[in-house]
Amino acid sequence: MITKIQQSNKQLNFGRAFSSNEQKAYNSLIADAKKALDIRDTTAVIFDFNVPSQTGKNTAIGSTWSENMRNFSKFLSDMTGITSIQLQPQGKISSGNTSPYSGTNFAFGTHIIDLIFLTKPQFASLISTETITDIDKKYPSDKHTREYKTDYMYVLGNNTDNGVYEQVLKSAYHNFYYKIKNSDKDALKLNKEFINFKKENKNWLIKESLFEVLKSKHNCSNFYDWPYEDAHLFSKNIPDEKRLARINELINENKTQIDYENFKQFIAYKQQKNSREYLNSQNIKLYGDCLLGFSDSELWANRDCFKENVFYGGPDPACSDTNGIQTWNLAALDYTKLGECNNSKDITKLGETGKFLYDKYTTFFKRYDGIRMDAAWQFVAPFVYEKKDGQYKQITLPEINMTIFNIMNAAAKNVYGDKFDEENPENIMLELVGMSADKSRTLTKNKYPHLYTTSYAEYDETPAKFIQNGYKPDKFYIGTGCHDNDSLVNLSKDKYKRELHLTQMERDYGFNKQNLEYKAPEYVNSDDQAKQCENFRNAKFAEIFTSPKQFFTLPDMFGMSERINISGKVDKDNWSVRIPSDFERFYFSQLSKGYGLNFPKALSNALIMREIDNKKLIKKCNEAAEILRTAGPMTKHEADIADKKGELKTKFEYLT
Repeated sequence: MITKIQQSNKQLNFGRAFSSNEQKAYNSLIADAKKALDIRDTTAVIFDFNVPSQTGKNTAIGSTWSENMRNFSKFLSDMTGITSIQLQPQGKISSGNTSPYSGTNFAFGTHIIDLIFLTKPQFASLISTETITDIDKKYPSDKHTREYKTDYMYVLGNNTDNGVYEQVLKSAYHNFYYKIKNSDKDALKLNKEFINFKKENKNWLIKESLFEVLKSKHNCSNFYDWPYEDAHLFSKNIPDEKRLARINELINENKTQIDYENFKQFIAYKQQKNSREYLNSQNIKLYGDCLLGFSDSELWANRDCFKENVFYGGPDPACSDTNGIQTWNLAALDYTKLGECNNSKDITKLGETGKFLYDKYTTFFKRYDGIRMDAAWQFVAPFVYEKKDGQYKQITLPEINMTIFNIMNAAAKNVYGDKFDEENPENIMLELVGMSADKSRTLTKNKYPHLYTTSYAEYDETPAKFIQNGYKPDKFYIGTGCHDNDSLVNLSKDKYKRELHLTQMERDYGFNKQNLEYKAPEYVNSDDQAKQCENFRNAKFAEIFTSPKQFFTLPDMFGMSERINISGKVDKDNWSVRIPSDFERFYFSQLSKGYGLNFPKALSNALIMREIDNKKLIKKCNEAAEILRTAGPMTKHEADIADKKGELKTKFEYLT
């Protein structure tokens, strides 16, 4: 549901953007404030579906590989000084399960291919610009809602050819070979890259492609229902000679379908690679989200690496129907086949499961500048359960300790070389949440950066408490919330939590609530309840910037009430919230109404909370914050026009 108070068309006539001259001064101010606070990495947590589309070319879903992402990332960098992006999973999904955490590890999700780039010479102009504009014009549902919500049914269809993306990609594929046949220079060049891609990725590509072939052949995505030979095609249960004969038979009978599946993966690979290169050129690092689990296709292709009928989960006394077990239903790896890996230099003793993980991590490190390890505690003291005859039973496994982290280090060393510091591995961040995470936290504390959120401040998840409990300041990332938390806007409406969290800030920093207030008439004239909620949001943002490393989600940055996901619940609005095409206007409009991340306000309060004695810096941060909180021109372009006409009431200036 779109939040009317923040997104009503009637209220989009407000918002004070900086002019070009002011933006330069603002950037200098931000750089000095971050230096004073010793901020080392500010990362935006981004799901592809969050990313805005180009106006007039809205395909109902976003992509971090898109042409528009380049403009959007520049805006994020200008306004918040981000130095990295924490990308969330980018694997395949289905229209029946749109969670990116249900996707593939090796194969990219082709639903996030940027179709606009396919009109460019670097992609042999495989489709026309009119194809994209027609997708926008002919969108059958409400176009205003599409600005803020991803429409998976339009994009994917029912996992058949009726999804708009599949239609366009099939057309691009046919055009690709038509252009090759007619000696098109761009297509011939692209084909050389395609051939190399297939050679370099053949091990996982053929398995992923054959899974799609067999899904079509048996009209069923559940491989357990396939004939035994096909269900165990890559398992030792089938003799090698018979298995290889069947694989060759399928390849020979389905060359076109296999080539098409490879083509889609190649396009996704090339776009992801180009996107990373561009963002790196802008001094923005990319972290990829490395899943705990595996997709059905990966389970099918590597059955010997998994325990039959054993799954990952977690302890939860509230789950009385399942014997106190959170049933994640993710197939668990067979850890008896890990083998040995005592350090990053020796992988010769890895077992079958260990080699599989090594390949997975190597793939991730090749694609990204680092990885976020999802549910990393499962690699130290795994919690797994068996489901049999409708009953759930926890299975006790020996603790793995650091073996999988050593495999991870070995893969990183293989890819990054001397750029990877095994003693101080900044390329690997760990998500360690849950009742079973204590051992993992103890073993990896102050080695790998850990991820936390102040949404759980009542459990002492605050920067000050982490320092008191022995964390080095740069060995954890802190955010106001993650994709599984409620939005900061909704949290601010909870009176109990407001008072509890603010009391803790007073405990930790001796914090004066008056520092949260504005002089802007838009703030002064708001009612007391609105002020309390706004003050709370500003305080929570300031808190994370007292730490050297922090993150934020896009919905929180833009002050949206919509949450990304309701954990443990199937909901039609999960995994769908996106930023509108007119993102600049929307952001400044939100700030002028007291929503969103007013970055200089967060920095000024963080400086005070850290007791950094720089009155000039604090004063200038507050000046910039007041401008952002005030009604006025909504875009930089409009601010430039107003500046030339002498219509800006105040001008922000800053000399270092």
